[in-house]
Amino acid sequence: MIVSRETVQALMPNQTLTKVQGEPTHKAVRKLEKELGANLIAVPCTWGVGKCHLGELQDAATFLARNGAAYTPPAAAPPAYPIIPPGSTAAVRERLRAENETAQSEWQTLQHVRRIAVNLVADAIEPVYYAELDDPDEGLNDVEVRDLIDHVRDRFCQIDQSDIDKNMDTFNEGIDPSLPLSVYIRKQENCQDFANDARVPISEETMVTTGTKHALQCGDFTEAWKTWNRRAAIDKTWPNWKTHWTQAFIENRAIQRLTGGSFRANATIEDKLSEKMVTSLDNLANAAVQKNDTIEKLIEINKQQQDTIHKLQAQNGELLYLLKQIAGPATADAVSKIYQNTGDKSMWDPAGYCWTHGF
Repeated sequence: MIVSRETVQALMPNQTLTKVQGEPTHKAVRKLEKELGANLIAVPCTWGVGKCHLGELQDAATFLARNGAAYTPPAAAPPAYPIIPPGSTAAVRERLRAENETAQSEWQTLQHVRRIAVNLVADAIEPVYYAELDDPDEGLNDVEVRDLIDHVRDRFCQIDQSDIDKNMDTFNEGIDPSLPLSVYIRKQENCQDFANDARVPISEETMVTTGTKHALQCGDFTEAWKTWNRRAAIDKTWPNWKTHWTQAFIENRAIQRLTGGSFRANATIEDKLSEKMVTSLDNLANAAVQKNDTIEKLIEINKQQQDTIHKLQAQNGELLYLLKQIAGPATADAVSKIYQNTGDKSMWDPAGYCWTHGF
């Protein structure tokens, strides 16, 4: 059975990829990879662990970490005819012929997928940006799609430190339990892809430990954590983490529905109460500080008044002494009586008598 390239490409949802305008950027190449990935997943095969031909695009380590098994396409074409041992029964011969026909079909499909993927990427990017790989005689016939994309990314899609920092901030954002856990998983895997592109990879161990911490911050997952923690270290993989905690979140959500609660709502209420408590404590603290400041200011003002009174009394005493020396004791006694009788009336009344000038 002969498989045509047109038949294979017809299975792909994106017959063309979004054009990259001018010099490629990381964002543009990531979009291109996403569209190409959808195409590769759409073409079935028996070695893709449910992701079909996606392993043609993803590096081997990432594919293994996310899917729990390696991408293992055949290394060579099957024999043109089935190898049938002498003396085989008719049923065995038919089975071997069918297996060989399937292997031939899958091999042809694989070769078409590889060429289609390279051609789609090459059509989406201006040739000047992959000219080093473009052989004058063979073109891109010997180039794999992952090598083509890596070539473009390494030379033109530079990622600066600020982008790396932002990516890690996003990676460290916790789980929103009101959404399916798959939303969080996709976010974490996108961050891992970005970090790999930036050559500062996020390990599988970091994915697992960070995800576990974020899960425990969402509510009562003590039993789920105990079960997870009892696993052998070799079993604490990212694919196993996704399976285990996805089930834990589904069960927790079912419990909340049965009890009429919502751990998202509870968390929100607790957050609001905490904020109110903090605000109230801050207000009390500020009020206490303000009250203390006011009392201290009043004490200071009172002290200044007392000091002023004492100074004025001392000055009055000196003035009376001088007056005795100049005008005599009788005059000084008369002035003293005037001070005592005037109470709080100012001695510097503009309409009063001036003892210094005599009028």
